[in-house]
Amino acid sequence: MSVTVITPAKARGLTTAAAARADLGLPDGSPADEQIGRWIAQASATAASFCRRTFGRETVREWFEIDWRRCREDDEGLLLSRAPVVRIVSVKVDGLTLAPSAYEVAEQPAHPVSLFYLRSVHDGEPRAWGGRGITVEYEAGWLLPGEDRGDPVTTTAPDLPADVERAVIQLVGASVSASGRDMMVKSEDVEGVGSFSYYVQGASAALPHPEAEATLAQYRRMAFA
Repeated sequence: MSVTVITPAKARGLTTAAAARADLGLPDGSPADEQIGRWIAQASATAASFCRRTFGRETVREWFEIDWRRCREDDEGLLLSRAPVVRIVSVKVDGLTLAPSAYEVAEQPAHPVSLFYLRSVHDGEPRAWGGRGITVEYEAGWLLPGEDRGDPVTTTAPDLPADVERAVIQLVGASVSASGRDMMVKSEDVEGVGSFSYYVQGASAALPHPEAEATLAQYRRMAFA
Protein backbone atom coordinates (compact mmCIF):
# COMPACT_ATOMS: atom_id res chain seq x y z
CA MET A 1 0.00 0.00 0.00
CA SER A 2 1.37 3.42 -0.96
CA VAL A 3 -0.04 6.94 -1.16
CA THR A 4 0.95 9.65 -3.66
CA VAL A 5 -0.36 13.21 -3.35
CA ILE A 6 -1.76 14.44 -6.67
CA THR A 7 -3.18 17.77 -5.57
CA PRO A 8 -1.75 19.08 -2.26
CA ALA A 9 -3.85 20.99 0.24
CA LYS A 10 -4.24 24.67 -0.66
CA ALA A 11 -4.63 25.66 3.00
CA ARG A 12 -3.01 24.28 6.14
CA GLY A 13 -3.94 26.78 8.85
CA LEU A 14 -6.35 25.13 11.29
CA THR A 15 -7.75 28.40 12.62
CA THR A 16 -7.83 32.07 11.73
CA ALA A 17 -6.21 35.09 13.34
CA ALA A 18 -9.65 36.52 14.16
CA ALA A 19 -10.74 33.31 15.92
CA ALA A 20 -7.48 33.05 17.84
CA ARG A 21 -7.70 36.66 19.01
CA ALA A 22 -11.33 36.23 20.07
CA ASP A 23 -10.79 33.00 22.02
CA LEU A 24 -7.54 34.15 23.65
CA GLY A 25 -8.78 37.66 24.43
CA LEU A 26 -6.02 39.33 22.41
CA PRO A 27 -6.56 42.96 21.34
CA ASP A 28 -6.36 43.98 17.69
CA GLY A 29 -2.80 44.68 16.60
CA SER A 30 -1.12 43.18 19.65
CA PRO A 31 0.58 40.89 18.90
CA ALA A 32 0.91 41.87 15.26
CA ASP A 33 -1.06 39.92 12.66
CA GLU A 34 2.20 38.60 11.21
CA GLN A 35 3.16 37.11 14.58
CA ILE A 36 -0.28 35.58 15.08
CA GLY A 37 -0.02 34.09 11.59
CA ARG A 38 3.35 32.50 12.40
CA TRP A 39 2.00 30.99 15.62
CA ILE A 40 -1.02 29.61 13.79
CA ALA A 41 1.20 28.07 11.11
CA GLN A 42 3.45 26.54 13.77
CA ALA A 43 0.53 25.22 15.86
CA SER A 44 -1.19 23.80 12.78
CA ALA A 45 1.98 22.03 11.67
CA THR A 46 2.44 20.66 15.19
CA ALA A 47 -1.13 19.33 15.25
CA ALA A 48 -0.75 17.71 11.82
CA SER A 49 2.55 16.10 12.81
CA PHE A 50 1.19 14.85 16.13
CA CYS A 51 -1.93 13.42 14.49
CA ARG A 52 0.04 11.99 11.53
CA ARG A 53 -2.49 13.38 9.08
CA THR A 54 -3.16 16.22 6.66
CA PHE A 55 -6.31 18.03 7.74
CA GLY A 56 -6.81 20.07 4.56
CA ARG A 57 -8.31 18.58 1.40
CA GLU A 58 -5.94 16.71 -0.88
CA THR A 59 -6.41 14.48 -3.90
CA VAL A 60 -4.31 11.35 -3.55
CA ARG A 61 -3.57 8.15 -5.42
CA GLU A 62 -3.42 5.03 -3.26
CA TRP A 63 -2.26 1.63 -4.47
CA PHE A 64 -3.20 -1.71 -2.92
CA GLU A 65 -1.70 -5.09 -3.64
CA ILE A 66 -4.32 -7.82 -3.42
CA ASP A 67 -3.59 -11.32 -2.21
CA TRP A 68 -6.41 -13.28 -3.82
CA ARG A 69 -5.74 -16.24 -1.52
CA ARG A 70 -6.88 -14.14 1.44
CA CYS A 71 -9.90 -12.55 -0.21
CA ARG A 72 -13.28 -13.54 1.18
CA GLU A 73 -16.79 -12.71 0.05
CA ASP A 74 -17.44 -10.94 3.36
CA ASP A 75 -14.30 -8.77 3.29
CA GLU A 76 -14.94 -5.26 4.61
CA GLY A 77 -12.99 -3.79 1.71
CA LEU A 78 -9.89 -1.64 1.32
CA LEU A 79 -9.13 0.61 4.27
CA LEU A 80 -8.30 4.03 2.81
CA SER A 81 -5.42 5.91 4.43
CA ARG A 82 -7.01 9.35 4.27
CA ALA A 83 -10.20 10.56 5.95
CA PRO A 84 -12.79 11.86 5.68
CA VAL A 85 -13.35 10.79 2.07
CA VAL A 86 -15.00 13.55 0.05
CA ARG A 87 -15.23 11.82 -3.34
CA ILE A 88 -13.78 8.97 -5.37
CA VAL A 89 -12.18 10.15 -8.61
CA SER A 90 -11.42 6.75 -10.12
CA VAL A 91 -10.74 3.11 -9.29
CA LYS A 92 -8.56 0.88 -11.47
CA VAL A 93 -8.04 -2.87 -11.15
CA ASP A 94 -4.91 -4.11 -12.93
CA GLY A 95 -4.98 -0.89 -14.96
CA LEU A 96 -8.63 -1.16 -16.04
CA THR A 97 -10.98 1.61 -14.86
CA LEU A 98 -14.10 0.42 -13.07
CA ALA A 99 -17.54 1.93 -13.49
CA PRO A 100 -18.73 3.86 -10.40
CA SER A 101 -21.46 1.25 -9.92
CA ALA A 102 -18.79 -1.40 -9.27
CA TYR A 103 -17.66 0.07 -5.94
CA GLU A 104 -18.84 2.11 -2.99
CA VAL A 105 -17.39 3.90 0.03
CA ALA A 106 -18.43 2.35 3.31
CA GLU A 107 -18.01 4.42 6.46
CA GLN A 108 -17.53 2.81 9.84
CA PRO A 109 -18.21 5.44 12.50
CA ALA A 110 -15.59 5.55 15.23
CA HIS A 111 -15.63 8.69 17.34
CA PRO A 112 -14.40 11.18 16.49
CA VAL A 113 -12.97 10.09 13.09
CA SER A 114 -14.71 7.43 11.03
CA LEU A 115 -12.89 4.75 9.07
CA PHE A 116 -13.54 4.68 5.34
CA TYR A 117 -13.46 1.48 3.29
CA LEU A 118 -13.75 1.07 -0.47
CA ARG A 119 -15.84 -2.01 -1.22
CA SER A 120 -16.31 -3.92 -4.42
CA VAL A 121 -20.03 -4.42 -5.10
CA HIS A 122 -22.15 -6.42 -7.51
CA ASP A 123 -25.89 -5.82 -7.77
CA GLY A 124 -25.60 -3.71 -4.64
CA GLU A 125 -23.97 -6.46 -2.57
CA PRO A 126 -20.32 -6.41 -1.39
CA ARG A 127 -17.98 -8.97 -2.89
CA ALA A 128 -14.29 -9.83 -2.78
CA TRP A 129 -11.90 -7.77 -4.90
CA GLY A 130 -10.50 -9.41 -8.01
CA GLY A 131 -7.18 -8.66 -9.66
CA ARG A 132 -3.79 -8.19 -8.08
CA GLY A 133 -3.38 -4.43 -7.91
CA ILE A 134 -5.95 -1.69 -7.24
CA THR A 135 -5.31 2.02 -7.72
CA VAL A 136 -7.72 4.47 -6.09
CA GLU A 137 -7.72 8.22 -6.68
CA TYR A 138 -9.80 10.18 -4.23
CA GLU A 139 -10.21 13.50 -2.43
CA ALA A 140 -10.09 13.50 1.36
CA GLY A 141 -9.89 16.06 4.14
CA TRP A 142 -11.83 18.85 5.80
CA LEU A 143 -12.82 22.36 4.77
CA LEU A 144 -10.53 24.48 6.94
CA PRO A 145 -11.42 27.70 8.79
CA GLY A 146 -11.27 30.66 6.41
CA GLU A 147 -11.91 28.53 3.32
CA ASP A 148 -15.18 28.86 1.43
CA ARG A 149 -17.07 26.37 -0.67
CA GLY A 150 -17.09 28.60 -3.72
CA ASP A 151 -19.98 29.99 -5.70
CA PRO A 152 -21.13 27.71 -7.16
CA VAL A 153 -20.19 25.14 -4.52
CA THR A 154 -17.05 23.23 -5.50
CA THR A 155 -16.72 20.80 -2.58
CA THR A 156 -18.89 18.84 -0.19
CA ALA A 157 -16.07 18.36 2.34
CA PRO A 158 -17.18 18.60 5.99
CA ASP A 159 -16.01 21.50 8.13
CA LEU A 160 -12.96 20.97 10.32
CA PRO A 161 -14.17 19.66 13.71
CA ALA A 162 -14.56 22.50 16.18
CA ASP A 163 -12.54 20.73 18.87
CA VAL A 164 -9.53 20.48 16.53
CA GLU A 165 -9.64 24.23 15.94
CA ARG A 166 -9.96 24.83 19.69
CA ALA A 167 -6.90 22.64 20.34
CA VAL A 168 -4.85 24.59 17.80
CA ILE A 169 -5.92 27.88 19.39
CA GLN A 170 -4.80 26.49 22.75
CA LEU A 171 -1.39 25.75 21.22
CA VAL A 172 -1.29 29.31 19.91
CA GLY A 173 -2.13 30.47 23.43
CA ALA A 174 0.81 28.47 24.77
CA SER A 175 3.09 30.34 22.34
CA VAL A 176 1.60 33.67 23.39
CA SER A 177 2.25 32.85 27.05
CA ALA A 178 5.79 31.65 26.39
CA SER A 179 6.67 34.78 24.42
CA GLY A 180 6.22 36.99 27.47
CA ARG A 181 8.40 35.15 29.98
CA ASP A 182 11.64 33.28 30.44
CA MET A 183 10.89 29.64 29.56
CA MET A 184 13.51 28.50 32.08
CA VAL A 185 11.49 29.96 34.94
CA LYS A 186 9.01 27.45 36.43
CA SER A 187 7.64 29.74 39.12
CA GLU A 188 8.21 33.16 40.59
CA ASP A 189 7.35 35.07 43.79
CA VAL A 190 6.66 38.79 43.76
CA GLU A 191 6.77 40.21 47.29
CA GLY A 192 3.52 41.88 48.19
CA VAL A 193 1.82 40.68 45.03
CA GLY A 194 1.79 36.92 45.01
CA SER A 195 3.40 33.85 43.50
CA PHE A 196 3.00 32.40 40.03
CA SER A 197 3.55 28.85 38.82
CA TYR A 198 3.76 27.94 35.12
CA TYR A 199 2.91 24.75 33.32
CA VAL A 200 6.08 22.96 32.27
CA GLN A 201 5.90 20.35 29.54
CA GLY A 202 7.03 17.06 31.04
CA ALA A 203 9.09 14.35 29.41
CA SER A 204 5.96 12.28 28.71
CA ALA A 205 4.06 15.18 27.12
CA ALA A 206 4.16 15.60 23.35
CA LEU A 207 2.51 19.03 23.22
CA PRO A 208 2.88 22.20 25.34
CA HIS A 209 -0.82 22.23 26.27
CA PRO A 210 -2.27 19.16 28.05
CA GLU A 211 -5.90 19.73 27.03
CA ALA A 212 -4.91 20.27 23.40
CA GLU A 213 -2.91 17.04 23.47
CA ALA A 214 -5.84 15.09 24.91
CA THR A 215 -8.15 16.45 22.22
CA LEU A 216 -5.82 15.84 19.29
CA ALA A 217 -4.98 12.34 20.52
CA GLN A 218 -8.48 11.31 19.43
CA TYR A 219 -7.61 12.27 15.84
CA ARG A 220 -4.21 10.59 15.78
CA ARG A 221 -3.74 8.02 13.03
CA MET A 222 -2.23 4.69 14.04
CA ALA A 223 1.36 4.10 13.01
CA PHE A 224 2.36 0.73 11.65
CA ALA A 225 5.91 -0.54 11.56
